[in-house]
Amino acid sequence: MHDVELFVDPVCPFCWQTSKWLRQVQRLESLDVGWRFISLKMVNEEVGYEGLPPSYPAVHDNGTKLLRVLAATRASAGNDAVGLLYAALGEQLWERDAPEPGDLGSVLEIHAQPIDPRPALARLGLPEELTLAKEDDAYDEVLREETELARSRAGRDVGTPIVAFDPPDGPAFFGPVISELPSDADAIAYYRAIELLAGWPGFAELKRSLRTMPDVKMLAWLREA
Repeated sequence: MHDVELFVDPVCPFCWQTSKWLRQVQRLESLDVGWRFISLKMVNEEVGYEGLPPSYPAVHDNGTKLLRVLAATRASAGNDAVGLLYAALGEQLWERDAPEPGDLGSVLEIHAQPIDPRPALARLGLPEELTLAKEDDAYDEVLREETELARSRAGRDVGTPIVAFDPPDGPAFFGPVISELPSDADAIAYYRAIELLAGWPGFAELKRSLRTMPDVKMLAWLREA
C-alpha cells in the first residue's frame, strides 16, 4: 500500500500543481505516492457543460485519452512509471509559455487540440506504442473504476485533485488546491498539517472560494493580470 494516493487528470492545472508539492515531500521524506486516475470527462457526464467555455468537452476528452496512455503504462511498467510519465506530460502541457496575447480561451484552445504523448514517452525511454492507447476505449473501464473510487472516497460533488491518505481505507479529500509551491521545509510542514486533519474523524472540509491560478508558465499571464 502507498502512503498517499493522488487522483489526477493531466489537463487539470490544479492537479499538476498539487502533484509538484507531493513530489517535494516525496523527495524529502521518501513518501510513497500512488498515482491514480480521475477523468474529468466522466465526472462531467452527470452535470454536462452548460455555461462552461465551449472548448471544455474537447479538453476533457484529451485528458481521458492521456489517461488511457497512463493506464497502459501502469499495466506494462507499474506505478512509478505512471508518476514519471504524468510528470513529463505535465511539463509538456503546463510548463511552457502561453501564446501572446494570452487569454483563458487561447489556453483552452491549445489543450483542445490533439495532444501528442510521444515526446514524453521518448524522454523516459518508454515504448512509442503506448501512444496507441489514446484511442483504445478498452482502458475506459479502468478509468471509470478509479474515477468512481475517487468520488466514493471524497464525495460526488468535488473536483480534482483528490488526495487519499493511508489507502485503501484512510480518508480522502478534494485538494489541497495550491497556487504556489512552498519551500522544502514548509512543504513537509503543510503535508503533516493536512495529514493530521485527515486523521481527525470529525473533520469534513476546509475551503475558501478566493484563489489565484497555479504558478505555471502556461498561466503566468493570468497571475499578472
